[in-house]
Amino acid sequence: MRVYTDVMEATDGAARAQERAQERAQERAQKRAQQRDLVRRGYDAISLAYRGDRDDPGQYRGWVAELAGLLRPGARVADLGCGAGVPATRKLAERGLQVIGVDFSAVQLQRARRLVPAARLVQADMAALHFATASLDAVVSFYALIHLPLADQRALLPRIRSWLRPAGLFLAIVGAEPWSGTDRFFGAAMFWEHAGTGSYLDWLEEAGLTPVWDRFVPEGDAGHSLILARAPLSAPGAAVT
Repeated sequence: MRVYTDVMEATDGAARAQERAQERAQERAQKRAQQRDLVRRGYDAISLAYRGDRDDPGQYRGWVAELAGLLRPGARVADLGCGAGVPATRKLAERGLQVIGVDFSAVQLQRARRLVPAARLVQADMAALHFATASLDAVVSFYALIHLPLADQRALLPRIRSWLRPAGLFLAIVGAEPWSGTDRFFGAAMFWEHAGTGSYLDWLEEAGLTPVWDRFVPEGDAGHSLILARAPLSAPGAAVT
């Protein structure tokens, strides 16, 4: 009888521990969703203040030109966190690439439809985004991944790897140093989270993406990292579309 009681207590204890773990996981997921929604609402509010229709930060031109030079004509490229489509989405389209811009701000996408009519635009949360396997030649994300909580950033990288065709490319701006916080940005509350260059390079390799190079992008007293990574030359079992 004592053995039976001990087994039941152990089983009940394990069940309670599992329930607590599930509750904590749900709480963390809810917090991450709230942080992402803060970003969405922030860009809805500051779209024009953040980026005017004619704004053209010079560094994007070089980044897009270098990427385009590595791709076949008419390559299919997804721009994650495309915002209003300027300047990156527009410059990608001007290069003759098939561009899919993704953003979860309705205000940003409304502007993007007007500013970059050649692009296909999708309203979606990157943390829940899916493309068909091996359907993209490249994925870019400029200053957008850093608005996702770190757990969502890390979980996104293997999915990006699955979307890329053999030898496909991933080009992204990420945080050069670890940092996390919420602050005012053009008058709206905004969330950011950076893992640091070394962690991003490790995560890319874990996801099956090989870093090609990383470059520091200075900005005032700090800066970000621009990283180019490549998918393997072959993708067994992947159907190329």
